[in-house]
Amino acid sequence: MSTKRKKLKIAMLASNLLRIPPTAKHIPPGFSGAPEAVVSKITEGLVARGHNVTLFASKNSKTKAKLFSVYKKDSYSEKEIGIRHHLHFEHFLISQAYRLAKEGKFDIIHSHFDVRTCGYAPFVDTPTVSTLHSCLHGFLMQNILKFHKNTQFYVSISDAQRKPLKDLNYIDTVYHGINSSKIKPSFEKGKYFITMGRIVESKGNLDAIKAIMKTDEKLLLMGMPLPDSDYWKKIKPYIDGKKIIHIKFIPRKELFSYVRGAKALILPAYLDEPFGLTIVEAMACGTPVIAYRRGSIPELVKNKKTGFVVSSLNKKGGPNIEGLAESIKNIDQIDRKKCRYHIEENFTIEKMIDGYEEVYYKILNKCRRNKK
Repeated sequence: MSTKRKKLKIAMLASNLLRIPPTAKHIPPGFSGAPEAVVSKITEGLVARGHNVTLFASKNSKTKAKLFSVYKKDSYSEKEIGIRHHLHFEHFLISQAYRLAKEGKFDIIHSHFDVRTCGYAPFVDTPTVSTLHSCLHGFLMQNILKFHKNTQFYVSISDAQRKPLKDLNYIDTVYHGINSSKIKPSFEKGKYFITMGRIVESKGNLDAIKAIMKTDEKLLLMGMPLPDSDYWKKIKPYIDGKKIIHIKFIPRKELFSYVRGAKALILPAYLDEPFGLTIVEAMACGTPVIAYRRGSIPELVKNKKTGFVVSSLNKKGGPNIEGLAESIKNIDQIDRKKCRYHIEENFTIEKMIDGYEEVYYKILNKCRRNKK
């Protein structure tokens, strides 16, 4: 970034449902906490670069920015609010950010709400840029963002994410970044394969299991299933504690030791994921990734260099178990050092902060030109 550029007054607007950054106890069931973790990294990175950042979040959030809150703790931790009533407090928080913006307190508002701020943005002169953290094919996205496609600027977290709504007022794509210096890699050959995350049909866990069954390898199935789900009932018979091993919740500080010890992370998801922090973190460990060619995967994984990007369907139109199995058998072709290098070159916090600084200045220059 140019040192001649002025430091900015930035409103960082996040959900107060979760604490920023979230810990396991602050994350409701069904939520990942990933967007809130990213908000924290962006906020602290901008503060470190000298910007005047106000984080709108729960009062129990931890930040070096100025903190503005409307309640003493995150909504999820307050039983009187919880999931049921959190939207009221979220809109209360958002309204306060725009009230202060109307008083000229900020140069720019950075929203991490996909849809909630698009209705507020037109009422102030301060421009809003919204980072889109979700898939864009859902009902709210299709029916609200379409109507508000020009009320704010939008940042996609992958180019593939834009596909369902191609005509939003996109300003750029900024990939999420991680602190790779805190992730120790291993370049030794792994001993097993792993899957991670929720055990649900959209994640393709059963495909990974069936592919492993066609090889001499073993699989660690890491994650929690939905109780009594039909999908879990299909998976349970495969779990024998030897070839298919189920490992439940693992504290994050212990998780990377399992990832480093793996030959590869297998993620044959059926969703068009907008990004994949798990994928990036695995490659930072030196661990290759095997995944279906959907959503952001081809942007994150360099096929045959940092893993294998496999067609999700075989020639008969069914799940491509054979393609996954072939990739498993050929995983030793991947240089683990190249996986780590790929992350250090493309997916660091520094790269992410560079991207957002560029977005802010681009928007402000554009707004100035439009006023002339």
